[in-house]
Amino acid sequence: MISSGELVPLLPRCRTSPPGDPAAANAGHRHLAAWLRDTEAKWIARCSKGADGTPRMTLTQQLDHMRKLSAQLSATGVKVVYTKAGTLLGAAVLDDPRVVVDHKAYWAAARDMEEAHYLIAILNSATVLNRVIPMQSRGWRDPRDFDNLVWELPIPEYDRRQALHVDLAEAAARAETVAAAVALQEGAHFMRQRRAIRDALAEDGIAATIDGLVNRLLGR
Repeated sequence: MISSGELVPLLPRCRTSPPGDPAAANAGHRHLAAWLRDTEAKWIARCSKGADGTPRMTLTQQLDHMRKLSAQLSATGVKVVYTKAGTLLGAAVLDDPRVVVDHKAYWAAARDMEEAHYLIAILNSATVLNRVIPMQSRGWRDPRDFDNLVWELPIPEYDRRQALHVDLAEAAARAETVAAAVALQEGAHFMRQRRAIRDALAEDGIAATIDGLVNRLLGR
């Protein structure tokens, strides 16, 4: 994930579409404006064109193809983000509207923090991982892609009237507290840092609690 400030100058009037060169220049981002001009020229020279020689798609249209940027910029409230691929499925709550999710992750808007916690409890569980692995495509050695496979599972929509759903949301909040207290070694590889957090969650017992709840939710 990257900050929207690093990608495009997000002005209040440009919240629903990615601004181009004029917006970048007007916001004082002269280097970005120069990059956009150069990139636009290269795009026009090399992009697919119609019979009349005009580009089938402008650079701005490509940057926001299928609303991959504007959908994020117009979304309000918290989001749930999870990994597109890998050996371990990881999910987190994203509550910073300035952050833009890259193509290596999937995101969804949550109605509130309770629903977001409910979803990350499920997505981070070993129970879901074990059920998704048989459906994954395989790389040279290991399963690799999660994509939308998790939604093949019978995950019900969050309902605060359901005690089990509330228990999962509260368990995720507890797991966040445990994870935040882990002293991570600065500069350590992300896999080592992830292992330290997973070990802390297991030692606390909250990981097993979440797995038990997810098993009940999905049915054994």
